[in-house]
Amino acid sequence: MFQLKKHRLAAGATAAALIGAATIGGVNIAQANTKAAAPVSEVQIVVGPESEPGQPSNAHCPDGMGALNGGFQAITFSRSGGGDPYDGVTVNAPLKNGKGWVAMLMTGKVRARAVCVPETQAPQAVVGPVSEEESDSVARCPEGTKAIAGGYVRETWYRNGWGESLDDIIANAPTQDGSGWYARQFHGKTVARALCS
Repeated sequence: MFQLKKHRLAAGATAAALIGAATIGGVNIAQANTKAAAPVSEVQIVVGPESEPGQPSNAHCPDGMGALNGGFQAITFSRSGGGDPYDGVTVNAPLKNGKGWVAMLMTGKVRARAVCVPETQAPQAVVGPVSEEESDSVARCPEGTKAIAGGYVRETWYRNGWGESLDDIIANAPTQDGSGWYARQFHGKTVARALCS
């Protein structure tokens, strides 16, 4: 029955788009679509500077803004003589204060990027504890909030005698109940960071 109602609503919404407006269940579909299509806020993408090899790049949000999400672009990524990658993404997380994003490679150069929104709409940044080796770090959101984004910062990172990475991030995700963000490394210690809203 619920599935049928969903299909009827979807069909009604499509029809409303074609004829301009319709009322379904007391909701004016033209108004609902207009509200859904409106931009949530002034979103600004900030690109951090190119880092030095093995050093962090920080993408800082402008004054009055906070990070909604973020990521990175590897500028150089170290390879073995045979061309196999031996670098690692050791940091990919919101800044501790929630006002930007940080990224770092084990040996290569990187550029962080942040999705910034006005502070009134920005989530709260939370930092988890340093994990034990091969264990989870969980950044727990304040009561009444859920994790909407997150990342990790390596505390230790294993390498072999040639400097090649022997470690990797094997978990970087919200907790199953959404109450926080967790991260885990294959060998080393890590710190989870969450953005909660």
